[in-house]
Amino acid sequence: MTLSPDANANSPKDDEKDTWDTALEKGGCVEEHLRLNDCYWDKHDWRKCSKEMEEFRKCWESKHEPLTSCPINMKPEKNK
Repeated sequence: MTLSPDANANSPKDDEKDTWDTALEKGGCVEEHLRLNDCYWDKHDWRKCSKEMEEFRKCWESKHEPLTSCPINMKPEKNK
């Protein structure tokens, strides 16, 4: 089987932005998010990226509501 010269080119779908990228662009803070991602991929440990996380959080909250929702309950329950 012979591949055409364009066989290795990116398909139009590869160039489309996903929902998260679109939301970041509309909401701002793209640069902060990229720095956070770069930190994680360099260090492979979110705990070592707390500065970048804080910068992203501050940027996002300056443009939107506070980032308070989390699927995990971070507060320990009080014994009754």
